[in-house]
Amino acid sequence: MAATKQTTAKRSAKTAKSARKTAKPAAKLDLPALEELLEQNRPSEVLEKLLSARQKDAAAWFLTGEAQRQLGSFEGALKSYAVALQTADQAETRMDALLAMAACYRTLGHSAAAYELAEDALKMAQELEYDEFTVRAMQEMGMALRAWGRLEEALDLLDAVLSAYTQLKDYAGMSFIHWAKGGIFRLQGHFQEGIAQFKQAIKLAKKAGDDISLAYGYCGLAGISRICGEIDNCVKNYKLAEKIFRKSEDLFGKAYTNCGMANGLRQQGKYDEALRHYNVADKLYSAINDTVDLGFVKWGRADILKRKNKMDAALKDLQEARILFDNSDETRGQILTKLSLAQVLYALGQTQEAEELYEAGVAQARAEGLHTYLESYT
Repeated sequence: MAATKQTTAKRSAKTAKSARKTAKPAAKLDLPALEELLEQNRPSEVLEKLLSARQKDAAAWFLTGEAQRQLGSFEGALKSYAVALQTADQAETRMDALLAMAACYRTLGHSAAAYELAEDALKMAQELEYDEFTVRAMQEMGMALRAWGRLEEALDLLDAVLSAYTQLKDYAGMSFIHWAKGGIFRLQGHFQEGIAQFKQAIKLAKKAGDDISLAYGYCGLAGISRICGEIDNCVKNYKLAEKIFRKSEDLFGKAYTNCGMANGLRQQGKYDEALRHYNVADKLYSAINDTVDLGFVKWGRADILKRKNKMDAALKDLQEARILFDNSDETRGQILTKLSLAQVLYALGQTQEAEELYEAGVAQARAEGLHTYLESYT
């Protein structure tokens, strides 16, 4: 569920330009030039210049975090944003840091913390009557609610943000919101509505000339196509995304595409090819310490091992996935793992524990308004 992380980083760097016009620049650092490099998806160059600087002000620390986030180093980014927040004397930089930290916590599976940080930014923006940051804070609050599973609340906020972006003719922003809404409709089981949202996200990303948003749009359409059983369309769209990510430094995007491609190939019955993609995704997610999405890799790989009758190996992956999901707010991952783990335990003769886990998974899904237990065919 977590996605479009680099796109969010690019948008916050871009929006933050006006905030730093009044801030005193760090010595020997051309911050506008670094922002342009981030816009061009060149975070490694930005990070190299910033790390070599002897002194950095709050704005430079914020850009350090943006470069780290684009590279998928979310925990490192959080540390840089925290320094920016602590040292900033400009309200705009503080709000930038709060929203960026919220996005990182959301990515790492801590939706409640993400929501609180975004809410703090919203309060500050409203006190200052700063409309731009008000909209951005509402967006991040909506994304946190989406990850948290509070889908109707998320839709209300995201619709308000979409209205603001439409008035501004912010095509990249509009694309992002349509992508986010597509994911919500997928979770709700409203597949045709979700497909329409992802197609609109792709159309607007092309209009904005934003390749990274375009790639995530393809991923969104691929994912919902898989749930609908349209596997050829799923794999086709992941291949389109892969072509874009291959040329970028977006490690998360590369991991996300490999995991999605593996899911599609698995559903096609191409197990060995799918395993290769899962293993690549495992290495990439581990490298950036994205434990939530790593949980989905282990769950998917376990499904293949289960079908190959390698129950002990499947059990190991699922037990590890369960720990990863239980340390996050990723409800869908928790449910999927309980259901799959129940099947493996049953095969291993642990019937009572299997029954209890299966019932717990179904009950959790129903309590959250999700239909995850009906996705056994995927």
